[in-house]
Amino acid sequence: MATKLGTIIKLKRNEKGFSQKELANDICAQSMLSAIENNKYVPNAQLLIRLCKRLEINLNEISLADNYAVSSNKQFNKQVEYLCNQHQYSELKNYLESNNSNLKSAEQLQAYYYYLAVACLQTGELKAAEQDLKLSLAESGSKTLQSLTYMALSYLVVLKKQKGLALKNMDLAFKEINQVNYDENQNILYYLAALIYFKLGEFTKSVTMLDEGIAFITKHDSHYMLANFYYLMAILADKMGQEDKRAEASNRQSLFNELFGEKIYKDI
Repeated sequence: MATKLGTIIKLKRNEKGFSQKELANDICAQSMLSAIENNKYVPNAQLLIRLCKRLEINLNEISLADNYAVSSNKQFNKQVEYLCNQHQYSELKNYLESNNSNLKSAEQLQAYYYYLAVACLQTGELKAAEQDLKLSLAESGSKTLQSLTYMALSYLVVLKKQKGLALKNMDLAFKEINQVNYDENQNILYYLAALIYFKLGEFTKSVTMLDEGIAFITKHDSHYMLANFYYLMAILADKMGQEDKRAEASNRQSLFNELFGEKIYKDI
């Protein structure tokens, strides 16, 4: 079963070295945070956003569940993975550009250009990122990585205000997903698609993509990316002005029913 949101918050708090008192300070009562972490209380959108901000759950900083091999050298791959997971993108770009002589197979070249593109995208070099993504697509290798590359390209062209091209690349990303066995990196596709619609101001489509992603993730007994999905969902709820308590409660009931597979007891 997917890990529940409260458990994810507790794990993230421990990673950051916060006590419950430190995390709850100026946000909520410590007793409420304890109830959230023990999955006894569902935080509303505003409370969740404040907790996620303090825990530094960042919309634009996504690490792969499983990284792809760039080289036959295990130490090289380990360093690439470390720099990615630490979001040290300038260092990653420099490391890749200065250590590219051992690339041999199409799979390695595909991964190399993908990671280089991500590093360029995160450091604001959009033209170089677009070029590297296209070079990655030119190599044969992992179908899932190909889908991620199409989706990254979609996100990039949205930043350049090219909506039509963004949607075309999004379609190509999801077309490839049906040709491979499941792995957790595919969860990112739905999140990025939702983020793309969010950037376009199409909030209803963004919510729909999050709903589809949550169903996809829980169907495969995964919890990877769920915290980010729910965080973006909370922001969208605020953006869409869903302040009516009855509507909010109904929305949260539906969300958590899909998110956690919880049975809704209607015979109160």
